Amino acid sequence: MRVYDRQRQEWAGGRRERLYHPEQYLDLPRQRRVLERTGVVLAVVGVCFGVWAFAWKDEPEPPSPPPAAASQGESAPADQGSPVPEEEFPSGTESGSGSGTGALPADYAELTDEEGFRVAVPTSWSRDSSGSKFGIDIVNYRSPDGLRRLQVFQLMEASPYASLQAAQTESSKLDGYELIDLIEIPSSPYAAAEHEYRASEITGESDTGAVRHVIDHRFEASDGERYALVAYGPDSTDGAERELVDTALAWFCPPDAICPTPSG
Repeated sequence: MRVYDRQRQEWAGGRRERLYHPEQYLDLPRQRRVLERTGVVLAVVGVCFGVWAFAWKDEPEPPSPPPAAASQGESAPADQGSPVPEEEFPSGTESGSGSGTGALPADYAELTDEEGFRVAVPTSWSRDSSGSKFGIDIVNYRSPDGLRRLQVFQLMEASPYASLQAAQTESSKLDGYELIDLIEIPSSPYAAAEHEYRASEITGESDTGAVRHVIDHRFEASDGERYALVAYGPDSTDGAERELVDTALAWFCPPDAICPTPSG
């Protein structure tokens, strides 16, 4: 077979052909030895590459740099071992303008009523009750002189504000009625509303002609039920009705419920 010599640009003879394709002119044993040596070399190269690749994959990553120290003026993280103070919750709801603390004023005492609720009232007051068409009985706590009263009852309306709107419609018919405020209380943890007014006539009481001051606070308690705390007293600026409602509200706990003791 003749081979074309590109360098000389001519056809070469058999000797030159053997130079260009020496493997074709080896005998069979020599060809086998050449193939075996080539296979061994390739196998050794493959093993070396595999060892290198495996060692590179398992090489440990460099350690992460330590966190930078907090810069001046940056707050340090809280000590996880220190106890976190528990948040305090009122057993009822906060009044719109009252202090909302659970500290008992002088001459007040905590009590659990026969109807099952907890409340705080002045120590010298008496108690009476009457039947109700819904929920617990209507409970009244009265001062010894009969001038002040705290009334507790349960609501059947869907919301405290809706209940007060209905009550205000009737209260506005009382002699000498004067609206002071009728509001919802958005700051309360539960739904709450309040109706404050003056009137010279109070339903269910003898007509003395004296102007009375009323704070009617209605709210949803922790049991999901709605209740009313209504304070009645002479029209004055001593804030007695506000103290009466706020104290009763802070200590109120519905029947069959477990409530924390308020702290001042």
